[in-house]
Amino acid sequence: MKEYKLVQLNEKAHLSREKDLNDAEIKLNSYVKKGWTLQQIVSPNDIGGALIAVLYKEVE
Repeated sequence: MKEYKLVQLNEKAHLSREKDLNDAEIKLNSYVKKGWTLQQIVSPNDIGGALIAVLYKEVE
């Protein structure tokens, strides 16, 4: 069975999209180190620039 988790990758608004993406990558990598697998990154609102990661891991 899979356990799913939704994680907002960019909780703080920055003026730099590059800074947002760098912070999102760092946060995402921390979850991967804990055994989570990235399924998808969703940006539900292009204007606001929110990035939400859909992660999963196998559980017994």
